[in-house]
Amino acid sequence: MLQRGYRKEESLTRHWAGQVIELCTDIDDETLTEYTKPIEDAIKVLDRDRRVVFLGDSKSGKSSLLAGLLQYPAIAKTEMTDDYRCWRYRNNDGDATCSTFIPLENLEGLELTDTTGAEQESARETLLALAQTADVVIAVVDARKTDEAAVWDILAALPQERRSAALIAITHTDKLAAEDALRLKDSLREFCRKRLSSTPALYFISPTTMKGMEGFTQRVQEALNSPYGLRAAIRKVIDLSNDLLNRQYQILRAREAVSQNDNGFLNSIDREIDNFLSHQLTGIKNYTDAYSDAAIQALPATLTALKRAFGHWLSPVTLVRLNRFGPGAEQYYYNKLCKEILSRQEVSDANFVASCAGHWAHVRPRMKKSMECEIGDFPEQELHKELSNLRTRLSRNLYKPFSQDKMRRRISEIFESCTQWMQLFIFIICLCLISAGVLGFLNMTMAATWMLVSTGIVWVIGSLLHLSTARSIRKDFVHLAEKLQETMLTGMGEDIKALLTSRVAAYRQLYTEPRRKVERNDSLLKPLQQRHLNITRQISSILPR
Repeated sequence: MLQRGYRKEESLTRHWAGQVIELCTDIDDETLTEYTKPIEDAIKVLDRDRRVVFLGDSKSGKSSLLAGLLQYPAIAKTEMTDDYRCWRYRNNDGDATCSTFIPLENLEGLELTDTTGAEQESARETLLALAQTADVVIAVVDARKTDEAAVWDILAALPQERRSAALIAITHTDKLAAEDALRLKDSLREFCRKRLSSTPALYFISPTTMKGMEGFTQRVQEALNSPYGLRAAIRKVIDLSNDLLNRQYQILRAREAVSQNDNGFLNSIDREIDNFLSHQLTGIKNYTDAYSDAAIQALPATLTALKRAFGHWLSPVTLVRLNRFGPGAEQYYYNKLCKEILSRQEVSDANFVASCAGHWAHVRPRMKKSMECEIGDFPEQELHKELSNLRTRLSRNLYKPFSQDKMRRRISEIFESCTQWMQLFIFIICLCLISAGVLGFLNMTMAATWMLVSTGIVWVIGSLLHLSTARSIRKDFVHLAEKLQETMLTGMGEDIKALLTSRVAAYRQLYTEPRRKVERNDSLLKPLQQRHLNITRQISSILPR
């Protein structure tokens, strides 16, 4: 019978994760607050009953299979009145909604959920939500109607990793001919590859005769303890605890590196950084000019893509796609512009980091001499990470000129202006083709031929007009890009100033962290380090393999 595993590991995980959280109180650092709430939430997930969800069409044998797994026949005779029913040993969470409690001690900590037929559209959303929160999903498929089973739609809606980890139980195989039963497994594998883009495990089960039940029960138990089941919940708590431990280690290491604080010296460092900022702000105009020039440099590639997408001749496909050209062209141009500007910004940031590294190398021996404090090697990766976040923020700000100029709407209007004449030409061409077909059917060959010739002439005229329109659209796009360039020249100054200020602030932040910790008493620091080391070892020792 099924049972909840990893009891000892769960208990140890909860205990030592709690110790990690308690250590935060003694360390007393504001940055640790954001790490504790996810751990507490993960512990709540770990404490809940582990859920096994049975999905399948009506009469596919879900209840019988569940009853066979638990060796509790009464389950198969229970009428389903709601979208689902949870079979549990004890009400552990205080929620008895849709729950039925049965006297099976091995079921302690588990929740086996029987569901209504997957073909019921009204319950589809509920069943999908249940499947997404399940530790194990068991899809029950009637062997007599595998292809049309509605449960495949629910499985296909699951994330790929959950879909491939689902267990497929094939029932009622005893009602098939022997030859059909032999071919069923291979055909189902091929069906799963096409429908689910994966090949889940298939099990031929007969709950009434108990054929295959022992092996299937063992497989369900393995799935419960798998990386997608209970072990995942344990690992989640451990991983989050390790993240917090890593952050605590960084804080304790910073406190160890900085033992004393000299406000006068640190204020002199701040003045040097302020002068550095003033020098950076003198280059705002250069940045503005470079960004606005990028609006023109990103134009050729956009025009080429626009020309290729719009086509070279009149086509119904172009007409159908007209409403997507506006947003698509704007997005493509925006992406090209961002790529051009961010590549330049990366070069600028690299030079900035080199300047900061030089300043850090100059400060480090002075701090060691004046404060007897070793601040360590320059944390280049940390600064690069923060500058990457600033570049991401810059890419968002780059959309402001697009929004201000209402570029998407104007591009869409340009394309929408082509709709009427394209519809007219397509209509005439279709009319001529239909007429040619009718005349040909009536054996009026000459007239039909003339109609085909007329069709070709109309298409050639339309294609020439299409080419002319394409050139006109590209000219209009160039005009919009030039206007965007002007907008960027006048409107990007504040954003660039904020970027340069934030960039220097990121470097300044490298000094503020050790400054805030420099007054820590060594007598308090060492016990904290020892506790941290002990907790780290204990957490590492309970990682499930």
